[in-house]
Amino acid sequence: MDRKRPIGWWVKQLDALLEQAVDSAVAGEGVTRRHWQVLHSLSTGAVPESELRSALADFPGDVDAVVAELVEWGWAERGADERIALTAEGLSGHDRIAVAVGAVRRHLADGLSAQEYERTILVLSRMVENVRRSLGNR
Repeated sequence: MDRKRPIGWWVKQLDALLEQAVDSAVAGEGVTRRHWQVLHSLSTGAVPESELRSALADFPGDVDAVVAELVEWGWAERGADERIALTAEGLSGHDRIAVAVGAVRRHLADGLSAQEYERTILVLSRMVENVRRSLGNR
């Protein structure tokens, strides 16, 4: 392992590996990481479609296409008020998938104390804010 690589390399590697790990973990349900992100965003209740798009805007993928698939599968439904909600089947799917995603998250933190993990998140969030500020994006 080359510890002299720049932070950007490590961030890209981690993101690519997380994508692969989550996709692999949820593949048995016939879903992807994007499906998981939408399911998890809807797991606490109905959300206006525009808010769902905004919440997931930083992630690649077509939220509208994922929502359309979940609706087609009977896992989500559109209300008359333009809110998207999970059906009972969607909630059940979310709960099953959450177990698999939880395992990925546990593996991600293997060998790290809770304090090290929290510190890593703090450091990364500060780096993001530093770059945003330098670009004039607050």
